[in-house]
Amino acid sequence: MAEIINTKKRDYKYNGPVDSSDYNLRIEENYNDLVFLYNKAKSVDIKLATAFERLIKENIFLSNAITDIESRVDSLESSDNTIAISSFSQLDYASFVDTSFAIAGSDLLHFDPIYNYITLPKVRSNSYSHIKVGSSGYGQVVPDYFKSKIELTFPGVDSNAAVIETTPVYNAFLDSSDKLWYRNVIADTPSVAGAQLMLYVAVPTQSSGSKKSNCLKLNPYPFFGTDIALIEYTTNTSPTLSSADGWTPLNSEGMYDGTAAAIGKVAPGGWENSGSDTIRNSGPLIFYFPDKDITAVRIKFIQRNYIYESPKYVYTYGLSDMDIRFDKFLPSGKMIVKYTPSNGDLINDINSVTPKIYNVPLSAIDEAFSYRVIYSNGSTYSTSNPGSSTSVWIEVTLNMLDDNTVPVLSDLVIDYDPV
Repeated sequence: MAEIINTKKRDYKYNGPVDSSDYNLRIEENYNDLVFLYNKAKSVDIKLATAFERLIKENIFLSNAITDIESRVDSLESSDNTIAISSFSQLDYASFVDTSFAIAGSDLLHFDPIYNYITLPKVRSNSYSHIKVGSSGYGQVVPDYFKSKIELTFPGVDSNAAVIETTPVYNAFLDSSDKLWYRNVIADTPSVAGAQLMLYVAVPTQSSGSKKSNCLKLNPYPFFGTDIALIEYTTNTSPTLSSADGWTPLNSEGMYDGTAAAIGKVAPGGWENSGSDTIRNSGPLIFYFPDKDITAVRIKFIQRNYIYESPKYVYTYGLSDMDIRFDKFLPSGKMIVKYTPSNGDLINDINSVTPKIYNVPLSAIDEAFSYRVIYSNGSTYSTSNPGSSTSVWIEVTLNMLDDNTVPVLSDLVIDYDPV
């Protein structure tokens, strides 16, 4: 809708139209402007209502998540003599400019503040999305070859017979703050099984010309209020978006099976005990894996929580963002992380440095990760321990594996001896 004024300015000699056709034309122009303003106001009202609903629901689930995080922080703070990465401000490069520890800008590891991970330097010019498509003059568009499907064969309140309010699935692939895919399931009574569905999405090759993928990211809606129970892919050349396509868990190797800290860092559905790696109350997720010729993915959503809107029970779930990508990286990179004990301790020695890299098997950690400790001694820096330090720095090196796995560092924990 073009935002122009239809009503034209007229210079009447005698303060009014001199014939009926001119009068009728002016009235028609006034009418078109009123219709435009009415539609514009209605559109704004709809956007405001959607944004307000989204804000309320996400705040409800965020408040629950904050309670959980506070208890986790209390537990972590009770651990003696260990420090983790708690803020991106610990990434310290400026202190080492013009020293032998300086890192060239092109060699700096990539840090993502949304998904909270550190990985190899990204080559953006050779990275691309399979689904997010831009068109010259029109901005982002949904291509006509986009295909998705929802399967409703699970216990709970969501079914083909349920009362549903929803937006299109493709909204999850639009980079717009007022666009998201949500599904409100309106029930007369709550269900122990909640609401459950399987989302299928085809991976088109028309835009990129390649099936190769190494990245899946998704932001469940509401944040910290939806469970992700399964992520699988198929390499079927003509996927039907059904169970017949032959599906493989994204974490098919079952890496870190039974390791609770890995939940959310490895894709769910790959552990021996089915369902034990479900990501409950999930936040933003991103998974990097070896290059695969993926033609479709499927994701199982579970919403256990409801909002009571008398006399109905409303289960809400969906996605605010999703992408299936191939990202290109340099084979190696470095960063420097500063550690300062919050309790005022002086650090006498570093006992261990433990990387949290869950997309690399334990047997390959030494290939993907190495480090050295940097100490300050007056105004100089060295790898020699002066005996006591207010802070230490860990220089991290990450390397790509032989199978093109890009290591994703989610945390780096040091254990130290205090003075």
